[in-house]
Amino acid sequence: MISRRARTAGPTSRASSVPAGSSALRLPAVGFVVLYVVLLLCVPSQLIFRPLGAPGTPANMVGICALAWWVAATVGGTNPVKRFTPTRITVALLTAAVLGSYASGMLQGWYAPPDIRQVTDEFWTLVPPTVTQTTDAMVSAADRGLLSFAGWMGIVLMTAEGLRSWADLEKVVDWLVWVGAFVGAIGILQFATGLNIAVFFDLPGLSANSDFGAVDSRSILNRVSATAVHPIEYGVVLGGILPLAVHRMIRLRCRPLAVLPAVVIFVGCNMSVSRSAVLVIGFAFTMLLIGWPAKWRVRALLLLPVAVVGLRMAVPGLVGTLISLFRNLFDDPSISGRTSDYDVLFDVIGDNPLLGRGLFTFVPRYYRIVDNQYLIFTVELGLIGLLVATTFLVVAFLQANAARRRAFEPASRDLSLAIAASTLGVMVSFATFDALGFPMAAGMMMLLVGLAGACWRLSTTEDPRSPYRPHDHRRAPARPEELVR
Repeated sequence: MISRRARTAGPTSRASSVPAGSSALRLPAVGFVVLYVVLLLCVPSQLIFRPLGAPGTPANMVGICALAWWVAATVGGTNPVKRFTPTRITVALLTAAVLGSYASGMLQGWYAPPDIRQVTDEFWTLVPPTVTQTTDAMVSAADRGLLSFAGWMGIVLMTAEGLRSWADLEKVVDWLVWVGAFVGAIGILQFATGLNIAVFFDLPGLSANSDFGAVDSRSILNRVSATAVHPIEYGVVLGGILPLAVHRMIRLRCRPLAVLPAVVIFVGCNMSVSRSAVLVIGFAFTMLLIGWPAKWRVRALLLLPVAVVGLRMAVPGLVGTLISLFRNLFDDPSISGRTSDYDVLFDVIGDNPLLGRGLFTFVPRYYRIVDNQYLIFTVELGLIGLLVATTFLVVAFLQANAARRRAFEPASRDLSLAIAASTLGVMVSFATFDALGFPMAAGMMMLLVGLAGACWRLSTTEDPRSPYRPHDHRRAPARPEELVR
């Protein structure tokens, strides 16, 4: 039987995880984060504020404003988070690594070895640049790296510490899923028609720093990118959103259109015709299957063949092409081309092994394209930076996983599991392409890190023994087992 006291002191409203009248109400971050999501996914990354260069995307400008807002709120005492958290610690360590690599590059300088260029590059790029040309380019790249990094950390901290409740978190996820479905629909349209979408994005104040919107091809299929820079980025971003779309579909399963965003995102993701996208989906759904109840797991495994057959019937040739990407993995020249980079990279790493040479300073124009973000971390941030950056990502995954076990309500636990799955999937993709060189993929990863931090923080406030629990929460919400006596 449930007592009256248990009912009144039991689970608090999902919209009131932070008490009314607290200082957190002065930081309405949910609207800020939603704005970031819309700008990140809907505005092509090639459209920038020209004076700032590549970091001048509208989404990154919002991220920099978020960082300034977070600093002002924290210094002014209006930020409800007063202690060190895993998010704060890893952000501080990563910031130190990035600044250390910036200083290392500035002090030691840069050079471009004659054999660093790829043999497939255009002839005119094989001419070794002068020391002055290299230095000027690297200083500019390092400065761009700091601006991009500031935007990333701003959205991480704003999301992790500014969202007030689980309801705010669900609202951000709802927006992310619907905007992701919009981008997926653009990709589907491109796949079917070959439409170049650049003509639809003439935005005042923004200039294109490169061509965008065209449709690529692989095998006999169109390979789409929608508003992303590249099909790989498009597939990875949609693959990272898909677990959240599935969570939303399950949560709102009684609504007739609940399944629509998940279907559009799934189909659009595969139309990138990318191994990376398939890996993101594979690892993310493995995580979901492990965390779901047995009943959900059985249903998912029964629906999986139906989804594959449906995709094959809807888009003839797509499933076969995706399978062939993995069947011919060791005979694919794109794979051998990536592994051939390693010897040259290790020589460059040896010049600045510990601190690296500065974020964004391994410029493809002067060096070569490396389709592995973890190797790029080693080159640009050194071995110390690689360790810190990997820790930053792993801690985010562990935070979401911890929130899955600790959260009071089942819906909150399911949301934490979905965020953990998305984070894991995108983390895996970092080994298959240089993710931070693609603004949408980089921003998506940082948003997931912030969402994981928010899950962890909100789940700790429900634990009466947690030192992170606000002082004005007089009594913890009762666990389900505590409501029955």
